[in-house]
Amino acid sequence: MPKNWRARCTEEEFIRLCKTMQPVDIAKHLEMDRRKVLERRKAIEKRLGIDLQRQTNEEYSAIRSIQLDTGIVIIGSDAHYWPRAVPTMHRAMLALCKRLKPAVVIANGDMFDGASISRFPSIGWEKAPSVKDELEAVVDRMDEIFKVTRNAQHFWTAGNHDLRFESRLAAVAPEYRGIEGIHLKDHIQGWTPAWAVEINRDTPSWTEIRHREKGGIHASYRNTIESGVTLVTGHDHRADVVPYTDRRGTRYGVRCGMMAESSVDGQFRDYLEARRINWQSAIGVLTYQGGRLLMPELCLQREPGLVEFRGEFIEV
Repeated sequence: MPKNWRARCTEEEFIRLCKTMQPVDIAKHLEMDRRKVLERRKAIEKRLGIDLQRQTNEEYSAIRSIQLDTGIVIIGSDAHYWPRAVPTMHRAMLALCKRLKPAVVIANGDMFDGASISRFPSIGWEKAPSVKDELEAVVDRMDEIFKVTRNAQHFWTAGNHDLRFESRLAAVAPEYRGIEGIHLKDHIQGWTPAWAVEINRDTPSWTEIRHREKGGIHASYRNTIESGVTLVTGHDHRADVVPYTDRRGTRYGVRCGMMAESSVDGQFRDYLEARRINWQSAIGVLTYQGGRLLMPELCLQREPGLVEFRGEFIEV
């Protein structure tokens, strides 16, 4: 990164760039680290009382649309990060990112759990970590992923557990609306928030990644049939890839499982009554060549510390 990047880009020019370009593009334009772009933008917003992210594109905050000719997308969902616990699939995520060097990394919702602010009553006087402790765990884990994928684009699609953070504040302290720090995205640097991410829209490989869509045992099948595109989801902690072929070609319904360790983790233990149920710990991998999507892959956990991917076992 050139030492004189700030001198070569005045504040007025930087604001203009923020209004017309995304942070990843600004970083490339100025030949600087994307985190520095985010830090400078945040400092200007705070000092001038403006929202440069919102001004970038109001509509873009709902669905992020990108084009990817050749490259890899890694998708992790439903980590439900808790303090002092680093699940196997988080370590697998770091290992895969180092090995595959993805162009895009997507945290597909429910990285935050929010056990202590759930709308459901406490079960058996269970003891859940504080919001502060959970938030620190999420920030640490997400930062670890960011650091090994600095050259990638990073997206965080909202999950229903992630929304607990803001829903609680909206319910009990609505007068704090708009104050920095009350949104979960305020605490996670480098990740672009969205409801969904579209890849290669209006092409045969049109792919949409969102936290949830249909439910039930046949959710992947229904998702791709009814949406008409390759649809990648999390939410129900199931992992599968279902191809569907019609006159338009082949597309896929993909469920990415969960990054949490197991159904008897502290986040789930009491409301599941310590049952082991049909959940899979996994990560989704999408590969595009010449704009075309190959059959999606899954990295699956076989046991704590051991995953399988592309025909081999990998210790993490």
